[in-house]
Amino acid sequence: MKLVAAASAVALVACSADEGALPSAPDAAPDAEHADAEARDAATRDASQAPDAAPDAGPPVVPDIDAIAWNAGPSVGYGVAAKDSGNPAGESMFVAYAGYNVALDGAKAWATALYKAWLQPMGVRYIWAVQGPAQSNYASLEIGNSKIAQAMLPLVSPKTKTVLIAGHSSGSFVAHELLNQLATGADPLSLTKGRVVYFNLDGGSQGGAQSTGLSAGTVSRLRKAYFVAPYASGTGTYGLNLSDMQSLGNTYGGFFQVDSNAAGCQSGAKLCLHISLVITKPHNPAGADPVLDYQDFAGRPVTTAYLSTKAAEAGLGP
Repeated sequence: MKLVAAASAVALVACSADEGALPSAPDAAPDAEHADAEARDAATRDASQAPDAAPDAGPPVVPDIDAIAWNAGPSVGYGVAAKDSGNPAGESMFVAYAGYNVALDGAKAWATALYKAWLQPMGVRYIWAVQGPAQSNYASLEIGNSKIAQAMLPLVSPKTKTVLIAGHSSGSFVAHELLNQLATGADPLSLTKGRVVYFNLDGGSQGGAQSTGLSAGTVSRLRKAYFVAPYASGTGTYGLNLSDMQSLGNTYGGFFQVDSNAAGCQSGAKLCLHISLVITKPHNPAGADPVLDYQDFAGRPVTTAYLSTKAAEAGLGP
């Protein structure tokens, strides 16, 4: 702060026929000059003694995802576990549908690995992990998808940029059931419309019930739908469900391939490539291990290539 003291001298001049000019006004009194100096000194002291600005608190702390317990049980839905990660980066959502006969622990480990590797900085906060269906075509419709829909809707806010859904293998049939529920009454206010981005990971097009397939009406309310086929460029081998992925892509768009050549799968090992959309280095180069490949990511990172490939196009950022 600058204090400026200005002293002005005003000369009053009066002329008359009988008198000469009046003398100039006297200089400012010494006491006034002393007071100005004291005021300047006081201002300087006040500025130097002002407290420093509060230190920058830095970025918000990201809670340890492993320290937060999963919620499960009848209120969450059969075969379902849910978790609020408390992620300060956003309020997006993620639902991970594991493949045929994969245990809930496997689905939770897969979802957690994806969160740590990719989803957390992308602003995902709420996570659901869903075990694989008991039958490869999900004929029994046993998974508690309606509970997921009920829990999801109250959490949708202007900060919910994306509802991301990934269905691997037969888990795609279970994912389709949720998408159909949201499109046919479970979301009467259309809160999820335009927010859902769906990745079908070498899954199927139609399971054992009509509700496990897709329709134009269901897909039209999604932001994006992708149908992902793994392949090994070195051997020319594809995963299990190339024809389904191509057929869905021809109908709705969104077909693309992920080169899993680095997975180390043997030539012709379709099942190994199939699981390479979950884990970058499957434990069995000739096949797949539904326990280890969903739970043991030590030295074998979780696969995120399909997400990073379409992140900008699908608007998956925080």
